[in-house]
Amino acid sequence: MSDDEALISFKPKNKEIKVPTGTNLIDVAEKLGIIIPNICGKTGKCGKCKVRVLNQELGHNLQEEILLSPEERKMGIHLACQIDINSDLTIEILDEEHATISNFLTYDLAGDLKVDDHIKKINVELLNPTIENQIDDLSNLENSLSLFDEKINLPLPILQNISSFLRKHDFNATLVVEDNQLLSIEPGDSTSRLFGVAIDLGTTTVVGSLVDMLTGKVLAVSACTNPQTRWGADVISRVNFATKEPGGLGKLQSAVIDAINEIVEALCHKSDVNFREISELSFAGNTIMTHLFLGVTPQFIAEAPYVPVFKKCQKYTAEELGITIHQNSPVVTLPNISGYVGGDITGFILASEIHHSEKIILGIDIGTNGEIVLGSKERLLCCSTAAGPAFEGGHINSGMRASVGAIDKFSIGEDQAYFHVVGETAPKGICGTGLVDVVAELRRVGIIDETGKIVSPESGLSPDWLKKCIEKNQKQSAYILFSEIEPDKHKELKITQQDIREIQLAKGAVGAGISILCKELGISVNEIEKILIAGAFGSYMNKYNAQKIGLIPDISIDKVTYVGNAASLGAKKFLLSKKTRIEARQVVKNTEYIELSSRQDFQDIFAEKMLFV
Repeated sequence: MSDDEALISFKPKNKEIKVPTGTNLIDVAEKLGIIIPNICGKTGKCGKCKVRVLNQELGHNLQEEILLSPEERKMGIHLACQIDINSDLTIEILDEEHATISNFLTYDLAGDLKVDDHIKKINVELLNPTIENQIDDLSNLENSLSLFDEKINLPLPILQNISSFLRKHDFNATLVVEDNQLLSIEPGDSTSRLFGVAIDLGTTTVVGSLVDMLTGKVLAVSACTNPQTRWGADVISRVNFATKEPGGLGKLQSAVIDAINEIVEALCHKSDVNFREISELSFAGNTIMTHLFLGVTPQFIAEAPYVPVFKKCQKYTAEELGITIHQNSPVVTLPNISGYVGGDITGFILASEIHHSEKIILGIDIGTNGEIVLGSKERLLCCSTAAGPAFEGGHINSGMRASVGAIDKFSIGEDQAYFHVVGETAPKGICGTGLVDVVAELRRVGIIDETGKIVSPESGLSPDWLKKCIEKNQKQSAYILFSEIEPDKHKELKITQQDIREIQLAKGAVGAGISILCKELGISVNEIEKILIAGAFGSYMNKYNAQKIGLIPDISIDKVTYVGNAASLGAKKFLLSKKTRIEARQVVKNTEYIELSSRQDFQDIFAEKMLFV
């Protein structure tokens, strides 16, 4: 091995690789298909990429001194993103993420989906050429379609193969046509089979639905973790990676295309459908996700005045994007409203039909960004709030995504605290829904005051068992959620004072956005007649506790409804109906975007909404 190479071994995976010295350990793991949690995009701010160095002692840098406990440092634990390779290392993986196919919670906002046959299947029986009738194949095909007003255009690959195709199938074929464009040609009469896929590309989760385009019936749903999370949990981290890392944009695009192809494969397997039978794919995602999907730089969305490359829907073939459905099938994106309110919110509006409502409705999709829609058919407003990654477990001491090992529910009883763990295993951390519960419960029993400060154990808290859960030290106060001491291992999950502040920042941003939209619409919060909560986090969130901490408005809880993956439903409507596509353009045209950063009143309202009152 040369002096400029090092051998890196990963336990317990028993994988090893030689890499050039200077390579970051996160990148080394990625080369072997090992995804170490890294939600801050290798900036060393999240503290999630913990690994143990087994074969030597390495010094800890300042970032590790801040984020790792003395016990962890003593055990040889480091942050993988802070290790640049300069010698052979044996690494123990302490946590690993898997972009696996998973279930996803959905709620139907509508009954049967409407189909308007914008893609048609036409069975044709062509003449069999003879010596007496030497009709060319293209004219033969055109004559069979003489009842249609417009001439149908043939893609070059179909023209190149049509002679052998027609003879192989005895001049009996089914044409798949959109407007005057021939998308594909199938043998025999296959007019009873026409399929499409609707994709919702979220920052954290990718959801795909296989739809029968003749009936509107959803045949299968599949989802997976967005593999782009390895380069950052939030969109800004990914914009930085796309614009500053050589080849970064291509990596982000390839990762999500691969994920979509895996979902398509899973959908086809579940439904006994061949991928070549899929005639169209619709795509809903926020504006940055849509840019990355198409391989378009999102750089200037992240810089004032926050301008995207495009807002209108984009349409390309599956072959151009490398998606494994029929090569000529169109891939169509839902239109974006602004740089930070994208096609996923257009889909949310289409699904919930807020733009047709007589009543004033508030729609909230809470994730790393909090997108908010308010209004009725009379007027519709929207905004985006920088909620940050706290609800995805980012910037939280023991935070993680809602995967196996995450505390997702929490309550405090008379003599002990209770929590539920995803997968019914030992707890590894806490996810967003668990955080909402913890903060609400700690506020209820007086462990945190209205400013968010964790109070001293001597301040009169009762009972005594609860006082023992409060940790006071020179760094910062904390509430101990879970503690386990074993030989050579001390596992402790805690909610720190900084964690409370992160939640306050997130809920303050969302609350300020809602207040400003109400102010702009000229209504009080009490005039909101329905609240729709969308998204994976929102679907599992305890709405009572969300109200207690001020994340959602304090109106009658009966008016608060979970709508699950509304963007996915919007994408299905968009897939099935040309009329809905026209409607989507009108939604984008008529929805007013409010830029919160330009509002002089934002900071004052934001500070007020951070309080627990």
